[in-house]
Amino acid sequence: MSQPDVAVFVCSSDNRRDVLDSVLPSLAKFWPDCPYPVYVGLNSPAVLSPGVMPVVAPASAWGRETGLQLQQLAADYVIVILDDFLIGAPVQQARVASLAVLAASRRLPYLRLVPLGRSLPERLSGGGESQAQITRIRTNHPFYSALQIAIWRKDHLLEMLAKGCTIWEFEHERIAERVHHAIVADPPIIYRHVVEKGRWLPDARFVFDRAGLVFRAGNRAVWSRWRYLRLMMDRIRWLLLGYSTC
Repeated sequence: MSQPDVAVFVCSSDNRRDVLDSVLPSLAKFWPDCPYPVYVGLNSPAVLSPGVMPVVAPASAWGRETGLQLQQLAADYVIVILDDFLIGAPVQQARVASLAVLAASRRLPYLRLVPLGRSLPERLSGGGESQAQITRIRTNHPFYSALQIAIWRKDHLLEMLAKGCTIWEFEHERIAERVHHAIVADPPIIYRHVVEKGRWLPDARFVFDRAGLVFRAGNRAVWSRWRYLRLMMDRIRWLLLGYSTC
């Protein structure tokens, strides 16, 4: 099958330009051979990095705003990246292209480019093992539509956004008969989430330094290290118990 019509969409807004301006250089640094057009959702026209095009919609509820921005893209599939995802290693473009072909050939509504992972009970029982490249996400998974980096069929994403959910509610939504998938292993894009609830995570400076990029906190607050400890505890609890704790 020939390469499908794919675009990269960075979900952002004018009130997060400080985050966007800090994180966007990681895309150029670690994905220099990206063959897809790159768009950034904003609320007003702006000059961004070379080759990066803004798509503008008036500020409104997240779902409506994002939907209006996406409607301006001609691509059938979009790789959605949140503006606080800092890429930290060279992107495996050949694998991205292969997964895009797979998604298009099967007309998958959603293919998450991050493995689901397995909790300790699943590992001990052998559950979740697969030789396949991708796996179905079970319908009762609490983050069925997670906004991790994923390949979305644009018409499906627009239908999801029309539900009018907040960005936090969106990840738990689904449309009956639409099966979501995730890769099983070897994520092609390695990245770290650096902002939570409007504040820089406490290790953001370290993440930027490790990526060889400049960290500018600006006027945005930074979470205390207690917040980081809580996140680590949540991660450990999930590894031990899985999503039964959600």
